[in-house]
Amino acid sequence: MISKLAGIISAKNTRTKLWWMKLAVAILLSNVFFFILFGGSNSSKAETPDLPPGWVEVQLEARLHTPFQNGKKVLLMTRSGRKKISGMLNKGGSELDQRVTVLVKEEEAALLFQHENWEILPMIQNLHFKTITQRESHEIRY
Repeated sequence: MISKLAGIISAKNTRTKLWWMKLAVAILLSNVFFFILFGGSNSSKAETPDLPPGWVEVQLEARLHTPFQNGKKVLLMTRSGRKKISGMLNKGGSELDQRVTVLVKEEEAALLFQHENWEILPMIQNLHFKTITQRESHEIRY
């Protein structure tokens, strides 16, 4: 009793080497179990197709003026912003959700977020917007 108060550890309280080895094996097996349970392969990587380098996938609400075919080249245009971007159809929206997923070049993707009211047309090579001319202002008197 006096040895416990003085801080001397008795031989009865020390752990054996066998106990420490059992503890190490238990920790190792528990780590392996949790790795198998939670670590596994990432299923989201398997679902995403490989994108061509320099292209990004963008999902937007747009009017589709062409039949949907996966991988079809299309022209995205906005009349109000007078901009056009070429891209490829990737996924169509459901009946409730009218968003369409398209692949566009990474440099041109920012325009899709700056403008609204996009339309998706079949690929037209020589589409030009009509220039708007400013006419002289006229005063109408009654």
